[in-house]
Amino acid sequence: MRRRLSISEVVRRVLNNHPSLLDCIKLGVVNYSSLARVIVDEVKELGNFNEVSVNAVKMGIVRFSESLKSKKLIEDTIKELISRSTVELQTDLKLITLRRETLITKLNELMHILMRARFFQLTQGTKTFTLVVSEDVCNDVLRLFDKDVIEDVINDQSAIILISPKEIISVPGVISYITSLLSWYGVNITQIISCYIDTILVLNRSDALKAYSLIEELILQLRRVRT
Repeated sequence: MRRRLSISEVVRRVLNNHPSLLDCIKLGVVNYSSLARVIVDEVKELGNFNEVSVNAVKMGIVRFSESLKSKKLIEDTIKELISRSTVELQTDLKLITLRRETLITKLNELMHILMRARFFQLTQGTKTFTLVVSEDVCNDVLRLFDKDVIEDVINDQSAIILISPKEIISVPGVISYITSLLSWYGVNITQIISCYIDTILVLNRSDALKAYSLIEELILQLRRVRT
């Protein structure tokens, strides 16, 4: 039989669904009573409770805010790591998605083409491969495959490459921190690729300069705070 969740557990789940509220709680700028009144109906619905008092929800928020103090230390580590990162921009790219079995049979020929490319990234999914490739070899890649095995082609893409210290491998939340910033400013990410210390964000060319500027300014701002 499934265990019934407590009010505090449901409050935690509700707050975790609202990243902006988490940020405000971490900063200590939230009135707990007001927040409890805002989310009490959502807590009642999610927990399938007959009745939930605002005071009970408020106590759940207080307990949850205490647990966020340790996460503040992790956030400081994330900021310090980002401040030691650099960012690069690659433009004039295409995203080509191919059926997995077809690419494997022509892998050697494909690699000969890709070795001439200004930029490429190859990512394997469960049934497909996705290739991010620069325009200089794109036509050669497309000629290598029949049209019926090409699942999708997305034009006018760019790639922002965040090059970080080695610690990024073991520090949770770095990519989330960056993508939350871009999401806040309405930047859509087509694909995210992680390659050792490189985090590659593929996005539409129309968003590329805005995204690059946001990340560069974040890095510079965090460096100023450190000095």
